[in-house]
Amino acid sequence: MSSASSKELWTPSFLIGTFANFTITLNYFMLMVVMTAYAMRAYSAPESLAAFTASIFIIGTLFARLVSGAAMERVGRKRLSIIGAVFTIVFTALYLVGTDILLLLCIRFLHGFAYGIFSTCMATIVTAIVPPTRKGEGIGYYMLSVTLGAAIGPFVGILVSNHFDFRVLFIFAIAAAVIALILAALMRVPATKRSQTSLKAAKPIPTQAPQKLGLLDKIIEVGVLPIAGVAGLVYFGYSALLTFLTPFAETMDMTRAASVFFIVYAISMFITRPFTGKAFDRYGPRPVMIPAFLSFALSMAVLSATTNDWMLLGSALLAGFGVGTVQSCGLAMAVRVTSDTRLSLANSTFYIMLDLGVGVGPLLLGLLVPLSGYRLMYLCLSGLAIVAFLLFLLITKKGNMSQKAI
Repeated sequence: MSSASSKELWTPSFLIGTFANFTITLNYFMLMVVMTAYAMRAYSAPESLAAFTASIFIIGTLFARLVSGAAMERVGRKRLSIIGAVFTIVFTALYLVGTDILLLLCIRFLHGFAYGIFSTCMATIVTAIVPPTRKGEGIGYYMLSVTLGAAIGPFVGILVSNHFDFRVLFIFAIAAAVIALILAALMRVPATKRSQTSLKAAKPIPTQAPQKLGLLDKIIEVGVLPIAGVAGLVYFGYSALLTFLTPFAETMDMTRAASVFFIVYAISMFITRPFTGKAFDRYGPRPVMIPAFLSFALSMAVLSATTNDWMLLGSALLAGFGVGTVQSCGLAMAVRVTSDTRLSLANSTFYIMLDLGVGVGPLLLGLLVPLSGYRLMYLCLSGLAIVAFLLFLLITKKGNMSQKAI
């Protein structure tokens, strides 16, 4: 690969955007893992209501995804990212006020909304910067910022909350958001093709009437729904790891292995993502994503049959490769089939489906667990991963729109 090509990818804005996303992910995860315990200790909230402080954050993020695509085109990608960072700082600081549980729920919703705005804007900015021929590689590296944040954030959150007052953790989270704001302000964001064209045009062409968009087209990019929906199914399964891994491990006396599950999961992503991104750019999605879907299905099957620590950590390795590759290569497919003027909507649509998977998963699986137990639930999710795999084959077969990503 030529040095010129490498310089195209590793630009200052790409590096700044990736690190900005890492710091905002830290803000998210270091609070997410302790918020239920905080609500129970600080407000004596019942467990069900305390757990809702985690879910309502995702609901706020989902609402942000729905409006951020259209808002970016009106306000501007960089400007909206700065607004999102500012409000993330404000709402994180409000945790220090501490009045009652209802106010905490409102703050969590608004914090999730601000986070959703910033993360969607930053993903749009960075995916626009990445050269078209290196989308898989570039997005793979960018998504490592999420992986690192998801690994370090919970570690910091648990460590700080166990040794200090929760207020110290809130100050850490504020600092992370402040860094994200500074980095967002430093980024140089290229104009969209629509903006560049309008600058060059001497006058509008009167013979072509502007295309009218329906309400649906203003909030989502319909063309990326197939791959986004398939990725959402994988994230539905991933939600079972976030929600039920700890109680499942407790039933088998494997809490020590479970405590490092997501570290191993993150290591697997770090090892595989650079290679899978380059392979995606060279060979297309099928040769890379087919093994990823099967790896995730196998991880759920291994988890359902786990009898020792090594099986549990082996499941983490398989899940890290599967989820990480489906997420990054799925997003690369989405942006490849989208024009630059609709890139904001493509990113928000893709993340909407991931958020739906993570948000709906615990609710539905929480109803299933009392009836099936953890082992059968994970086995069922292995079957769901196979369904996602078959749907992926269908949407990428020759002649389908998603085939353009190859």
